[in-house]
Amino acid sequence: MKISVVTVAFNAAATIGDTLRSVAAQTGDVEHIVIDGGSSDGTADIVREHARPGTIFVSEPDHGLYDAMNKGRARATGDLIGFLNADDFYCRTDACVLIAAAATGADAVSGGVAIVRAADPRQMVRAYPSKPFAPWMLRFGHMPPHPGFYTTRAAFDRVGGFDPAIRSGADFDWMLRVFTRARLHVAAIPETLVTMRDGGVSNDGFGSRRAINREALASLRRYGIASAAPVIWSKYAVKALQYIIPARDWPAPEGVRFDA
Repeated sequence: MKISVVTVAFNAAATIGDTLRSVAAQTGDVEHIVIDGGSSDGTADIVREHARPGTIFVSEPDHGLYDAMNKGRARATGDLIGFLNADDFYCRTDACVLIAAAATGADAVSGGVAIVRAADPRQMVRAYPSKPFAPWMLRFGHMPPHPGFYTTRAAFDRVGGFDPAIRSGADFDWMLRVFTRARLHVAAIPETLVTMRDGGVSNDGFGSRRAINREALASLRRYGIASAAPVIWSKYAVKALQYIIPARDWPAPEGVRFDA
């Protein structure tokens, strides 16, 4: 089973090397597609140095993160498609093998993510597991970890692309379509597959959280799912538990561990 991994980048020279090397270390049939927004910081040089053989690299202006993700999806030729952004990396060398194995009989697979400090990827901030998750949790703003989520080509076509008009929550809007419109069968992988640096547009202080929660509520209403602002904000009480529970298989076993 061929897996297409899409990486979106813009001036990501500080971190994309880890992303590229972790994809290059994967076993199995893996296609890597890097969509760069026209970086000026040496990102292209790092891609040429560390990319997996056969990597598709496109560097041109785009209309933001989700436009770039749609561009990557359009170029993907794999049986399964997922996204590993330029500040994320696989924390184990068999991640794609586990994804392919779990996809048998499923429309999509969901693996765990470990969120780490941007300055020190060896220090975990919180665990973001693939389970427990159930579709009813969407009304609270919860969704499976997108960096660990892979969809079959046919299922992706049913769901459709990301809405580039949504600034920071188009992945949540997309997940709503996954579970409430396309009603995909999703298989959960218990292991942690991806290490994700903290920060980013959706976690940059109170203002960004307020904006993304406003977008989440608008998306829920768009698809006829009852919710309210206090319900969305209550998700942070549950997220607090993620600072306490350990991530499953993180660090990964020595034989398959990938260290940034």
